[in-house]
Amino acid sequence: MRIARLGAIFALFLALGAAAKTAPTPTPVAAPRIVDAARREFLAWQLGSIDPTHYVGPLAVEATPARVKVTSRELGHLGALDHLVYLGLVRDGSFPGGGIAHLFRAICSNGRVYEEIALTKAGLVRGILFRDTLKSK
Repeated sequence: MRIARLGAIFALFLALGAAAKTAPTPTPVAAPRIVDAARREFLAWQLGSIDPTHYVGPLAVEATPARVKVTSRELGHLGALDHLVYLGLVRDGSFPGGGIAHLFRAICSNGRVYEEIALTKAGLVRGILFRDTLKSK
């Protein structure tokens, strides 16, 4: 009888351990102002009509009409933006000011792309990147 009780307790611990390992990871949530900025900038770059007053630092210089035109053409092939999925914070050394950015997956009618966007406290864009794939470590 004691062996059966110990076996039941052991089975319970195994079940609890398995449940703990398979618990879903909570979905990250971005502040509405971050989502709004990511959507606004994605659409602006896709349409080739950015507002340079939204950019600071090196990005303000790098967002040339030629770069906007090329990026617009590439993003345009993806079709209409259906929705953005927030994936969380990432560290990207190519961004100034500490390299922390918000990562989104932009789902469009003809494909998808990853968007990394870094904002100042005032909501200005200090870095933005569009990638087909994520970098692996």
